[in-house]
Amino acid sequence: MKNFTGEQPNKEPKPQDGALFKRVLGAATPSKASGVAFSFAAVLPVLLSLVFLIVITATGLTEKTGYETSDWYLYVSYLLPQLSFALVAIWYLSYTKTPVKEAVRAQKCHPKYFLIALLLQIGLFSLSELNGLFLELLSRFGYTDGGILLPSMDGFGFIGVLLVVAVFPAVFEEIMFRGVLLNGLRSFKSVGAILLCGGLFSLYHQNPAQTLYQFCCGAAFAFVALRAGSILPTMLAHFINNATILILTRLGINGFSTPAFIAIVAVSAVCLVLSLGYLIFLDKKQKGEKNEDKGEQKRFFLCAAVGIAACALSWLLVLFTGL
Repeated sequence: MKNFTGEQPNKEPKPQDGALFKRVLGAATPSKASGVAFSFAAVLPVLLSLVFLIVITATGLTEKTGYETSDWYLYVSYLLPQLSFALVAIWYLSYTKTPVKEAVRAQKCHPKYFLIALLLQIGLFSLSELNGLFLELLSRFGYTDGGILLPSMDGFGFIGVLLVVAVFPAVFEEIMFRGVLLNGLRSFKSVGAILLCGGLFSLYHQNPAQTLYQFCCGAAFAFVALRAGSILPTMLAHFINNATILILTRLGINGFSTPAFIAIVAVSAVCLVLSLGYLIFLDKKQKGEKNEDKGEQKRFFLCAAVGIAACALSWLLVLFTGL
């Protein structure tokens, strides 16, 4: 936000600045930079995965039965998207000429937003059943969820899984989606930016079974980030979401008794209502609110088109594979 996101300089780039992307894309604007970043973020993991596959094939590692479920393979699979986000963020800062120190300083926000983000994430757990409901709907058409494979969490393995599944995504996905991407969506104004950020976040994960819940999380995180003017609170919420799922998995908890489930949902729903109520009715001051700009909206979709198409195609492929 602000200027992980900060305001873009109004001056035109000097001719001698002619880096390749400057020549092709022209002067940086928030929507243009964010749109291209999303396309890069969607395509780069595929390219890195292809390189990885070529390397392990050349070294004979793919000849071993079950290599796709081995810990080393799964760790790399989880790390490649995060590496892609980091590379895209570096490119974004370079293209927009935003100093790293400025981007970091811009994340300062009032401590209350960390509490709000925490309550909101607890509240979002009340919507986790959306996954089950949507999966039940898809199952009527013959869809079977393949589930998510994790490296071994035995012993210290849990620390490694926590890093690649909870810590790194909380940092790099928030930088990408609530930092880089959300800044480019501000030409849609608040509601449009929040919904689009949630939709693109959900689409990027390419998991039909989790589409609705990921949309809710993505939109909620975008709401907090806009109000706070920072992605730090959403990093906390994102980490809590992923870490909670891992802890429950590690403990072998797949469900709760009916009374316990009702109590958990009730408390969670209260947290959701309180956090959203505060953000909507009591914290109305917009930080960095911009006027709607049709030109910037068009530039965003043009630049993000490759990424949107790639994610949509992959989402459909996963869906039809499960049918």
